Amino acid sequence: MKNPKEVAKVQRRDAVPAEAARAVLVEAGHRCAIPTCRTTTTEFAHIVPWAQTQDDSFENLIALCPNCHTRFDQKKEIDRKSIRMYKQNLSILNNRYGELERKIFSTLSEVDLTDPANRVFILGAGGDLMIANAVKDGLFEDKHVEGIGLEIEGSNGVSRIFQTTFTYWVSDIGVEFIGRMASGEDIA
Repeated sequence: MKNPKEVAKVQRRDAVPAEAARAVLVEAGHRCAIPTCRTTTTEFAHIVPWAQTQDDSFENLIALCPNCHTRFDQKKEIDRKSIRMYKQNLSILNNRYGELERKIFSTLSEVDLTDPANRVFILGAGGDLMIANAVKDGLFEDKHVEGIGLEIEGSNGVSRIFQTTFTYWVSDIGVEFIGRMASGEDIA
């Protein structure tokens, strides 16, 4: 029989390394990684249990709120495959889409996108640049609705009008993408 002090020593684990902890929190925006939760209080969850791997690497960690962490680790209400999908989706979202695009996705995931009125949104000056990847990927469509413009006269006397509002429509592809993101399905 093993000495209880030796067993306790083997099971003792250090805190998650600072660099891995920082990367995991930044990846999830210092929120729970589950898109329908997004609570700001977070803990580090091991995708494959630490007891099996002793792996505190960025790849094996995900930020979860205490409630979702319990639902994953103890109650088994959230399976490992789903947690891996949330981790993969975070990588795609963070590397492809900017902060405004991610906020729009999150906001739109909370409304009924089968209602056409919920599929339209307006952005101010510069909004066209800040959602350019989502437009390029076909998630949003520029409806080219004439909005407010700003007329500026150049030194040569020629005036030019700059659009300062932009109206977009969430495409069918966008509705599907946002639905998959919100439910934790593969968005790749």
